[in-house]
Amino acid sequence: MVYTLQQCDIVGLVDVYTPDITGEVDHETYATDLKTGTEVTNQFGFADSGCAYLSRQDWIGTFPTHDGEVSDTVSTWGNEINGSDGVPCVYTKAISEEDLAKLQGFDSLSPVESASLTDTPVYGQKNGVLLCDVRGLDYDDPLWDKLLDQLTPENYQALVSASGYGTIPIERIGKSTAIDQDAATGLTSGGTGVSYCGVIVLAQTWNVPMAEAYGEIIGNQVLIGGCSGWYAPAMNIHRTPFSGRNNEYYSEDGFLSGSAAAATSRGAASKGLYTFIKHFVLNDQENHRGDRYGQMSIATWANEQSIREIYLLPFQMCVQNEPITLNYLKEQSDGAYVNTSREFPAVTALMTSFNRLGYTWAGGCYPLLTEVLRNEWGFNGFVITDNANTASSTFMNDAQMLEAGGDAALTTTGYVTWKFDEKDPAAYHYSRIAAHNMLYAMANSKLTNGQMPGSEIVIPITLAEKIVLAINAVCTVLIILLTFNIFWGFRKWKKQMISKVEMSEEWFSFRVTTDASQPSLSCWDDSYVAQGGQLIS
Repeated sequence: MVYTLQQCDIVGLVDVYTPDITGEVDHETYATDLKTGTEVTNQFGFADSGCAYLSRQDWIGTFPTHDGEVSDTVSTWGNEINGSDGVPCVYTKAISEEDLAKLQGFDSLSPVESASLTDTPVYGQKNGVLLCDVRGLDYDDPLWDKLLDQLTPENYQALVSASGYGTIPIERIGKSTAIDQDAATGLTSGGTGVSYCGVIVLAQTWNVPMAEAYGEIIGNQVLIGGCSGWYAPAMNIHRTPFSGRNNEYYSEDGFLSGSAAAATSRGAASKGLYTFIKHFVLNDQENHRGDRYGQMSIATWANEQSIREIYLLPFQMCVQNEPITLNYLKEQSDGAYVNTSREFPAVTALMTSFNRLGYTWAGGCYPLLTEVLRNEWGFNGFVITDNANTASSTFMNDAQMLEAGGDAALTTTGYVTWKFDEKDPAAYHYSRIAAHNMLYAMANSKLTNGQMPGSEIVIPITLAEKIVLAINAVCTVLIILLTFNIFWGFRKWKKQMISKVEMSEEWFSFRVTTDASQPSLSCWDDSYVAQGGQLIS
């Protein structure tokens, strides 16, 4: 197809061109995802506010205007001076009852009715399948079903509702504790304690090999420190130079952000670390984020084109990244195992965000997590929420998350609000899928390094743990000695007091004369004498 561009009149501030199309128009190239072949359709009409977008063709007519009325609340965003007393105030607009209901509800926008799910729950089977047995297998390999049949209701409860900063050990499938840690500029724990400059500096180098080397450095650190998952890289957009987390984000450009983040996650994955690329998606400001009690987070509006071309692009580049080489053991026909390898996705974990697309929470949005991420892009892996310790009681709803295609809440045990109903077919259906996604990421990570089918997991005591145990032992001995000393001292004191009481009783039994001519009688306490039949000091 050939385009001949002909210059026309100038309208506003731009030149307008009318394409003279020669040959057939290609309507097919971008009708399907280039990686998976899945048909690409519009998914985000519910997040389009219908506002007119700024256009160079009509700069003046489409220039943004304020929507709402000036309130009495002082703006923390730096609005223009618009208040009657010479201060910047926020603009407010009353929400309709219908839209308020959407904001307060937990609709995932899933077309699947929970009542239509009729799965028969299976728990606690003794199939003898370990997590290392499924390493290297396809996501839909039948052996996965045997492994998942071994899980108990308690396992599902913990995996779905309390996977903040790590996941529980599950002895029945040979899964050890997995530690997941922040942050984009270096691991807060589970590494070597080294932090680096903000990734904005890395992006400014335009050096993709350097970004990959950075990921490898983090991967080497976790091989020492024990971490398995990394809450990074972060690739939201620099919409303003003053955003609170710009040091964790690469740039204002989706392609540059995706190039750096894809390379970093690829480097980390080459060492066995699964990276939670974040925050998915449109989490491009920090005010009214939703991470305080009682907040409902911010409703973000954008059209299909801007969402896909700017905000989703870096995440898509990571999910559809160049593969890494995964080493694993493969069983031969004679029952022996040999070392082998295969190509494997570099990114198998993702973190959603606090904000909403339209009125729908991003971490509970079916069009985003299932239609685009899983179906269109072909993602199989672990999807966790952003920190839900404060938000889980208001708008981060675990049931909505599961229906949408999410897997786990980044919540610690003290903040759990969701309860797994082991008799509910829908709860079982979604939780089983979630467990599959989570374990798929972990089975093919450093968590199963050194394991082989039939092996028994023995967690060695690290040097740090030995030091802690030694300190605890010394402190315990000191406490015992101190307790004994206090007890022995009390007994000695008690004995002395009893002796004094007995002597006092003996003194009061003295026959005290009233004859003043007689000499005074001294008792055991020289400060007291008996004179004239009176006790004086």
